[in-house]
Amino acid sequence: MLRAFRIFRDLVTTQSFTETAQRNYLTQSAVSHHLRALEERFGQKLVERGRGRVRLTRAGVLLFEASQELLKRYEQLESMLKAPTNEVAGRLRIGSIYTTGLYELPHYTSIFLKRYPKVDLHLTYLKDVEVQEAVLADRIEVGIVDYPKPHPQLTITLFKKERVVLIVPPKHPWATKKKIHLAQLHGQPFIVPQAEFPVDEILRGTNIRVKVVHAFDNIEITKRAVEVGLGLALVPQIAVVDEVRYGKLKALDLSEGPFERPIGMITRKRAELSLPARKFIDLLVAPLKAPPSYS
Repeated sequence: MLRAFRIFRDLVTTQSFTETAQRNYLTQSAVSHHLRALEERFGQKLVERGRGRVRLTRAGVLLFEASQELLKRYEQLESMLKAPTNEVAGRLRIGSIYTTGLYELPHYTSIFLKRYPKVDLHLTYLKDVEVQEAVLADRIEVGIVDYPKPHPQLTITLFKKERVVLIVPPKHPWATKKKIHLAQLHGQPFIVPQAEFPVDEILRGTNIRVKVVHAFDNIEITKRAVEVGLGLALVPQIAVVDEVRYGKLKALDLSEGPFERPIGMITRKRAELSLPARKFIDLLVAPLKAPPSYS
């Protein structure tokens, strides 16, 4: 029955019979069989299919919510029974936006795994909205997002604030400067990463408008595009440390700044976090003896 609940949960969260089958190492017909078995067992229709989406009936909503809680409790029980209560061990699922996951977290995960080698840590890189969806669907315990927004079902814990800089190619007329006024950005060609777009937050409330010439789905392509002169970009300084060091890019501050983007950890309010999750959050909010330096 637990397996059937897990398959049903995955079907609802992925909205895909194909992906659900892949996650559970089944055929699509086997997924359909488990769904029918649940409907027969409870005597209720659980989903309505249409236009490639899976819509829940009222009974389906009730079963989905209950299955999330049951699976969460079972995983917690399994972890507790497999390890002493004072031992930090078991699986820890974390989801993070790309830049923070790639450039900030390795320092912390390295320390965490040295302290707690019996933790099986899974870190997934997702877009901001996907991180929140994964936390709400209980696919990850801890999510890391930028500009975290209040949500009735989520608890937000501030991780840190990342300094935002303007990057230009080495031969750009501004490359010799250290700072630029916001007004100078008006009308400039800009490249934006689709998943994380600090330009919106920084220019909100001003009359400054930039010309978006390209929108890419990750920070690495954005940096390469700026290098070859396709436009400018506002990015977290931590993401361009190497490029600035080796002269591939120039990083400028904004005179009206410093501008920082808040990075927060999100967890479900009603969820009882595992011991590894609590220890991981404690590590990220506590000052470290040797924090990474990017200046």
